[in-house]
Amino acid sequence: MSSILEQLYAGDLTPAENVIQGNEEYDRLCRQSVQEIEEFSKKLDDESRKSFDALLEHYLELTYIEKSQTFCDGFRLGAGIMCEVF
Repeated sequence: MSSILEQLYAGDLTPAENVIQGNEEYDRLCRQSVQEIEEFSKKLDDESRKSFDALLEHYLELTYIEKSQTFCDGFRLGAGIMCEVF
């Protein structure tokens, strides 16, 4: 098993892609959200559905960026705390 730093350097760690597991509320909300999106999409014509799909894709891209930024902010905070400890 390689160290965390080696994994990070090699690109093996991708925290923004981690799946949330064991959270019943999250699972329920995901199922509900997927169902609502599917039901809404069925009401749209082809052009509106394409626009809606593009909107969802942009939202997912923003979410990925936010998760990455949150990880970096948390890491900086943790590193700052460690610096104060030492």
